[in-house]
Amino acid sequence: MRSVLRAAASAGALSVGILAAPVPAQADGEFLRVTPSTIQAGFQIEIEGFCGDNVNPATVRSEAFGVVTITPVPDQKNPNRFLHRGTATIPTDKSPRAYPVTMTCPSLQSATTILHVVNFGVPPHGPKTGGGALAGNALPTNGFTLAGVGAIALGSVLLLRRKKRRT
Repeated sequence: MRSVLRAAASAGALSVGILAAPVPAQADGEFLRVTPSTIQAGFQIEIEGFCGDNVNPATVRSEAFGVVTITPVPDQKNPNRFLHRGTATIPTDKSPRAYPVTMTCPSLQSATTILHVVNFGVPPHGPKTGGGALAGNALPTNGFTLAGVGAIALGSVLLLRRKKRRT
């Protein structure tokens, strides 16, 4: 029984590791990478690609985000080489699944990779933690609190008057 559970846990951990690793797709010298490769709907990904020596913008398409143009910027490691970079935002209502992402270079070369979209259904507001009347510097102003503060003040005044009369 334990060996079956260990095997299932190992398989699950392996599949999570494979899905989480950003792996660039490569064709004849071209590559495309989306970071992160698994993302919650509603968030932004970074796109990086290489189109050989081409210094013209490339087009990236996917059902996950539509069409995005990525522009070439000099590679920090090799200034004679240009990488194409850009970003895309995944709509909040996007269905959770694996989406192909394809980059088309100006020279018509292409590269494809996979983007995994998850959608955990983020709640529209925060958790229910109470009214928050005591939060921050604001004093509570409900009737019971005001009556209590008034009773304490009245009692203090009466006590001070009584002490004065005795002396």
